Amino acid sequence: MEEAARMKHRKTVNQEMADLFQHFGERKEPSIVSLSEPWIYKIWDTNQKFIFLKDSTLVAGPQQNSNSEVQLIAVTPNQALDSSKRPLFMGTKDKKYLLSVKAGGQPQLQLVAGDIMELYNKKEESMAFTFFNQTKGSEVTCCFESAASPGWFLSTASESNKPVALSQGGGSDITLFYIERKE
Repeated sequence: MEEAARMKHRKTVNQEMADLFQHFGERKEPSIVSLSEPWIYKIWDTNQKFIFLKDSTLVAGPQQNSNSEVQLIAVTPNQALDSSKRPLFMGTKDKKYLLSVKAGGQPQLQLVAGDIMELYNKKEESMAFTFFNQTKGSEVTCCFESAASPGWFLSTASESNKPVALSQGGGSDITLFYIERKE
């Protein structure tokens, strides 16, 4: 019952992304104004597995508890790219790791040491760290496509507590996610 009530009041993916890009603004030229903090989101797949950090690995599993901080993902727009594609940088809430795609052969998702706000403030394309957010499936679900490896998406395994990876979709991999800002 609680999940159904939460779903009823949830913003659509388009609303979440419009708020994010509006808040951070579209800066075409360098600016003295700089934001100090990313926005924090809960992200979970359509099988209700939340993305969280476990022993320096991003995994997807059941919600730890309703207030668990380990399930929160830091997000900023990548302002060096066309905002209509909704380019995002994603990292851990503690700003110690960034999601990155190692290209070549079969692309691989990796966590790279780094601060998301330093990446955001560089205002460079940084394709390896960029994911395009696309509404898919419904107005409240989306996918995250690698900018460095088009056609490859963040994905979770059908089993719990497995590492988050990249997939071209299909099969048992889950590429659709819910995203909700933590106020």
